[in-house]
Amino acid sequence: MTEPAASRGDGGGAQPIGQPTVIAEAVETNPTATLPINTRKRKLNASGSQKTSIVWEHFKTISENESKEKMAECNHCGKRYRCDPKIHGTSSLLNHIGKCPKYPNAIINDPNQTSLTLKRDVSGLTVVSQRYNVEACRRALIVFIILDEQPFRVVEGEGFKHFCRQLQPQFIVPSRHTIARLCFQFYMDEKHKLKAFFKSNCARVALTTDCWTSIQNLNYLALTTHFIDNDWKYQKRIISFSIVPNHKGETIGKKVEEVLKEWGLRNVSTITVDNASANDVAVTYLKKRFKNMGGLVMDGQFFHMRCCAHILNLVVNDGLKDVHNSIANIRTAVRFVRSSPQRLAKFKECVEFSKIECKKLLCLDVPTRWNSTYMMLDAAEKFQVAFEKLDFEDSSYLEVFGIAGPPTTIDWENVRAFLKFLKIFYEATKVFSTSSHVSLHVAFHQLSSIYFELKQSNMNLNTILAMMGFNMKQKYDKYWGNINNINQLLYFGVIFDPRYKFEFVDWSFKEMYLDDANFDENLSTSLKENLFHMYNWYKTGYEKQNESAQSSHDSTFCVSHSETSVFVENSSYLARKDAFKKHLREKKFY
Repeated sequence: MTEPAASRGDGGGAQPIGQPTVIAEAVETNPTATLPINTRKRKLNASGSQKTSIVWEHFKTISENESKEKMAECNHCGKRYRCDPKIHGTSSLLNHIGKCPKYPNAIINDPNQTSLTLKRDVSGLTVVSQRYNVEACRRALIVFIILDEQPFRVVEGEGFKHFCRQLQPQFIVPSRHTIARLCFQFYMDEKHKLKAFFKSNCARVALTTDCWTSIQNLNYLALTTHFIDNDWKYQKRIISFSIVPNHKGETIGKKVEEVLKEWGLRNVSTITVDNASANDVAVTYLKKRFKNMGGLVMDGQFFHMRCCAHILNLVVNDGLKDVHNSIANIRTAVRFVRSSPQRLAKFKECVEFSKIECKKLLCLDVPTRWNSTYMMLDAAEKFQVAFEKLDFEDSSYLEVFGIAGPPTTIDWENVRAFLKFLKIFYEATKVFSTSSHVSLHVAFHQLSSIYFELKQSNMNLNTILAMMGFNMKQKYDKYWGNINNINQLLYFGVIFDPRYKFEFVDWSFKEMYLDDANFDENLSTSLKENLFHMYNWYKTGYEKQNESAQSSHDSTFCVSHSETSVFVENSSYLARKDAFKKHLREKKFY
């Protein structure tokens, strides 16, 4: 007998009695419904009729008296299936033969039978025994589809089914509809676990938002939480990725509020948003709502954090305008080389002839993302000689540029100066954009370095760089020129760094803003007052928690134990009280 066919899922084949006839109903309601069809033609016997399926060696046809519906009864166990050839087919009959408990030639599989497999641990690979678990196999299949971003229909591929049969013959691959349901159930289970994790590990979260419009003109909003868990490890979780009607401030604010309520999060430290008027409205809305619930730090004094990477992008884009022609010429040259395999091969010949040893590859940029433009120019300038040789090797290369002609020596010089000048901005963008670790303590270093770079650019002998630096300095001053407009948490992060502390911030203020007529000499004093205010705010909340916990246990302590506890608590309290002041008084650690 041939091997039983793999299951077609929940909706295919004949149906057991007592289960809904899914395909039959679909055909009755929608005659044009798409059904899984075996496209292979049956072989004909000598009389010209279709060859009878092998399943009829194990089934016999009967008719129900009441419904007069054709049924197939198993010769071994007596189980019945609907078998109308125009509706049900024989796939379910084949599947039944493979698992019929009374089929004489069936392979008996002991569910408790284990098999040997390799498991990797610290010491290397070890041989362990493992028992077949259908639920574990299904879960692994779901994780595979989600992690590798596979379509649900991957499970219906013949090659995939063959692969699974070779790995584990007992495992029946679910249909794409079943997989879709299992993936959704998996998502809901993980969501409940994450809610429980938030409840036990997350005292306060910081939020970041991302808004964009797709090419289908759909408005999206993503909301991410950042927090420190009970093990003092930095964690990040995306808790919402949804379509919103528009990107108006009130719409964004209400959506964020709705998501936080759904997840049971009410204590928020900051929210980081792009620099846009709509986001200002959203932050004002959220600040008012959470302030009433008491979920903000110091009534939301430092709640609004403007995205440093977004502001830096605006600053650099203003500078790009002055070298736009040089960048456009080199972009055209790169696009020409990458436009066809033949042109790329010709360019490689020029590279080999020029004896250029560089492992970087030419890449096109996204004009609206200056960091991709930086990477394109950084790779292209190393192949200047090869591009110049291409002038003589390929006449179509010159035709692409028209009257303006290919990149000149001045263009390449401008680009090199541009790369050298913008390297600090590129590195700062990577620091601001990181999400794998905390970056608050290094943000102010980047801002101060950029400030000094722009200040020195005004004295640059290169006219283009001087003009570019001047325009960028104006944009920088618009957002960061007034030191009072910068969220003071950026300063606090440096102060808590034992290498710099308050002295570095105070020195930076004087170096950066002393010549500014709007500079407030009392700013350092104000900053220190706010820092102690925040410290006392957290300390008060911590002491209330300890008092509540202590009162719930006092009745169970004996007198001697209570006296010891009072001594220990008072000692630790004094240590906590002076710890922060001690940190500021200590010498910097290098």
